[in-house]
Amino acid sequence: METRNTFHLGITMAGAVSAGAYTAGFMDYLIEVLELWEEQKTIVRNKIVAKQPLNDFEKKIPLHNVCIDALGGASAGGMVGVITALSAFSKMEPVKEPSDTKTGNILYDSWVLLDDDTKKEGPKMGTFEKMLLTDDFENNKDGIPSLLNTQPIDRIADKVFDNLVPKDQKRELPSYISEDLRVLVTLCSLRGVPFELNFENFTSANFPYSPGHRMNEHMIVAHFKLKYNVGKDKDIFLKFDPYDLESKELIKLCTKATGAFPIGLAPRHFERKLSKEYIKNSILRNLGIKNERAGAIEIEIKEEYFDFTNVDGGTINNEPYSEVVQVLEELNPPYNSKLPMFGTVMIDPFPNFYNQDEFIPIEDSFSIQRFQKSFWDVIPKLYTTLREQVRVKHSGSFYRDYLRLLVFPIKWEKMGVLKNHPPLSCAALGGFGGFLDIEFRKHDFFLGRNNARNFLRAFLMLEYDANNMHPLFKELNKESLRAFKRENKEKVYFPIIPDINLLFDKENQDTNPFKYTIGEFPRLQRNYLESIKSQMKNRIVKIITYEINNKFKKNWMLRNTLKLIKKYIANKITQKIIVLMEKDFEKRKMLS
Repeated sequence: METRNTFHLGITMAGAVSAGAYTAGFMDYLIEVLELWEEQKTIVRNKIVAKQPLNDFEKKIPLHNVCIDALGGASAGGMVGVITALSAFSKMEPVKEPSDTKTGNILYDSWVLLDDDTKKEGPKMGTFEKMLLTDDFENNKDGIPSLLNTQPIDRIADKVFDNLVPKDQKRELPSYISEDLRVLVTLCSLRGVPFELNFENFTSANFPYSPGHRMNEHMIVAHFKLKYNVGKDKDIFLKFDPYDLESKELIKLCTKATGAFPIGLAPRHFERKLSKEYIKNSILRNLGIKNERAGAIEIEIKEEYFDFTNVDGGTINNEPYSEVVQVLEELNPPYNSKLPMFGTVMIDPFPNFYNQDEFIPIEDSFSIQRFQKSFWDVIPKLYTTLREQVRVKHSGSFYRDYLRLLVFPIKWEKMGVLKNHPPLSCAALGGFGGFLDIEFRKHDFFLGRNNARNFLRAFLMLEYDANNMHPLFKELNKESLRAFKRENKEKVYFPIIPDINLLFDKENQDTNPFKYTIGEFPRLQRNYLESIKSQMKNRIVKIITYEINNKFKKNWMLRNTLKLIKKYIANKITQKIIVLMEKDFEKRKMLS
């Protein structure tokens, strides 16, 4: 691939719980467009080499290149990033219509089907019902792993890796995937990595040692590298090779770990997986320091491997945008703001600039309580403060003036008029709503595809200026320009990734940007909540029973007293949860 006409792209995928279905849909359409464009470019280039004439359609195909250098994600976004990278080993057919059965598309099958039973005959159980089963701790001596059963998540991940095309059948990487692709997944270690900033300006015979400022880092980034060289990359990067058993198991563990939503889903344990040298290098990258001496710091890890328990990567780094930018900086020449050759796209199903539940712009949300005058007001606000503070990015690369665009869920009635409804179905129950019904995940997956269509056709563009021609467009012909250009305020723009589907849509006179694969928002059947009540109560009862037996082993009177009222307590908790669920779906106009 010629570098002079190649645009390099980094994609960041934010955490989203079950709304990862939206991100998966976006990536599915993006891959479809890149594959189709690559096929057409190959036909055109072969004809040019053979000196054969091009037909009218082929004359419209732009011949510049786009290369994805980095896929970075947290939580659900990290999972989608890994699955997207895995999809490059074989051609993946896009999913253009909703399906209740396996499609062979690992983005759709993983995020829409989840662990739902898809067999045609016999009893069926959905993913959420399976998450209420109790076989995850009944014979477990280590305690209750999480409020919900995480075994369905394990099965989904296992299917992705088990169904990879055999090694001898994998294809050459498509040219739109960098041969040195980086896959970045955020982790959150409950065990801090201790490091010390040295203060060595004052020493004396009586006080020979100046103490340092001690800190603990909990953010770790699993930085996988496709073009891995053990001599150069060991302990600096991680090997991305799903056909190597050791690498495969680490990729799978990190994929599960980044989505280990705190308390709700089981944490993941890293035992002899990440070396102390890798952890050190990861921390130095986080801090933007080349080595310990350059930063006058010392990272203190005594054992050969840093073992830790991990919870959701989005807990402290939900949008690893800075890390993706650092990869683009590393792999590409210095950035030219007037003629950029690399840029970033961030996909965020839950952006912070509006209220996801009611679609209220942020400027209308300043009527919140400004002062907390009692400690009862301070306590909940303190949690919110800490949660919001970890979202603030302190890396300088986050604020550099690079080409960057944000993708977020949006559904228009017509130009300038939004649908009178929150855009995502899976946003219910704090993002867990998608686990309840496949129809929610279908809606969000196809909204992701539809938003991707509009994004590529109208936003991911560069200015086409004949007087200061971008290197990407120097070989662009008039037919291509007419087919794909957009004009705005006397300026002409051309897509970085031309959507060849647009040519077909123009032929069919079907270019309506407000057309959605799934037009109406799905609704949850009210009797569904009633149907899961007994399962929910059963899990709560068993959790209480387990905790009573373990916490009050020596106090038989208290233990037996609690056992007498455990069903009453479980019933009250269940009723409260069902009511909260019902209210949330009613508020969203998604309960029938």
